[in-house]
Amino acid sequence: MKTAVWGYLFLFLGILGLLLINLFGNITLNNEQDYYLLKEVTKSALTDSVDVTAYRLGIGYDGVTPDTDPESMHCIEGQTEVIRIVKERFVESFIRHFAENADRNKTYKISFNDIDECPPKVTVTISTNESLSWFAKLLGKKEKTFDYETETADVVNVLNAILESED
Repeated sequence: MKTAVWGYLFLFLGILGLLLINLFGNITLNNEQDYYLLKEVTKSALTDSVDVTAYRLGIGYDGVTPDTDPESMHCIEGQTEVIRIVKERFVESFIRHFAENADRNKTYKISFNDIDECPPKVTVTISTNESLSWFAKLLGKKEKTFDYETETADVVNVLNAILESED
């Protein structure tokens, strides 16, 4: 009788361990894919949004042109070979590249915390809503434990990127 109880206990603990490994493994794997997607998309959007005319002619904040933003433009007027990006072009390129490669079954929230045109620096935050529906069904639908809803989990990735050139 004792041997059978120990067998059931080990069987139960094994199944419980596999369920927990599966749950946390899926969240970790999806987070890793989202991080590398964020990293690659930010890199390509930064290179797409480089203002070649400003690089060649030395366009900086002059106080007159509506294309330059005084809060994000720190280039000196007339100085050539200084890399500058365009905010609108960066956001457009980022959203386009991200939409092409993102997982269609997830809900993403993208926020651009900081975009400096010159020197080119961006801070992008992506919040992913991970669905844990099979785990929620196991515990009971919409059950809250310690003020935490077990149906979804938010995974947040933040990336700070600076575009540099080799001189």
